[in-house]
Amino acid sequence: MTTDIRPEELLERWDRQQSAYIRHRNQRFDAIANVVEELVGPNPRVLDLACGPGSLTARIRLRLPGSTVVSVDKDPLLIAIGTDVFASDPQAQFQLADLDDPAWLDHLGTFDAVVSSTALHWLAPGVLARVYFELAGLIRPGGVFLNGDHLQYDAATLPLLSQLAERDDQQQQEQAFATGADSWDAWWALAAGRPGYVEAAAQRELCWQGHDAPPPKVTLGYHLEALRSAGFGEVGTVWQYLDDYVVAAIR
Repeated sequence: MTTDIRPEELLERWDRQQSAYIRHRNQRFDAIANVVEELVGPNPRVLDLACGPGSLTARIRLRLPGSTVVSVDKDPLLIAIGTDVFASDPQAQFQLADLDDPAWLDHLGTFDAVVSSTALHWLAPGVLARVYFELAGLIRPGGVFLNGDHLQYDAATLPLLSQLAERDDQQQQEQAFATGADSWDAWWALAAGRPGYVEAAAQRELCWQGHDAPPPKVTLGYHLEALRSAGFGEVGTVWQYLDDYVVAAIR
C-alpha cells in the first residue's frame, strides 16, 4: 500500500495509536516536562532517548521553547519521520543510535536532562543497567533523568492490582480502536507505504531482525536500584497511574 500521507499526520496518528495503550499519556508527558522545567530551568539541553517519531520531543519543545533537544532512536523509519516533522526547527535534532551498542553515546556531549517514554522496556535487563550507568556520565550534576513507562505489577505478590491494570488497559484499547485509532501493525504499514520512506522502511526491517521476542520484564524496583547503583543521588517516582510510572533520577 502506498500513500502520500504527510509526516505530521503520521506523528498525529502515532500519538492516537500510542494513546490506545496508555490511558493518561498526556499527563505522563506533562509530568516529565514539569520536572525538567522545575529542576533544570527553561532553557535545557535535553536528550530524548529512544524518541520514536518525536512525540515527547514535541512536548518539550512546546513547553520549553528555549530548550534544545537531541532525539535518538534505533529505528530508521521513526528517525526519518521525526527529521521531516522537525525540519524547520533548528533546536531539534534527530539521529540514529542503537542502545544495544555501547558506542551509541559517542559525541553526544552532556545534557541537563534525559527523557524517555514507552521505550526502555525493549532493552534486555543487562543492557538497561548498562545504559543507566552511561546516562550518569551524560547528565551534568544537578541534572535529571525521567523515564515514563508501563512497569507491570508483580502478578504473584499483587494479583488484584495486576488484574485491575490489565482490565484497564483492555478497556482503553477497546475504546480507542472503536473510535478510529490505528492498530500498531496498521500504523507501521501506513508509514512504510509512504514513497519517501521506502528506503528507511527497508533499513528498519534489517535493524530489527532477530528482535521479535520482547526481553524479560523488570520491576519498578529494578529500575530504582539500577539508577541508584549508577550513581544518581535521588531516585523515585514523580507520577503514577496504576502500573504506569514516571521514574525520576537526579544526578
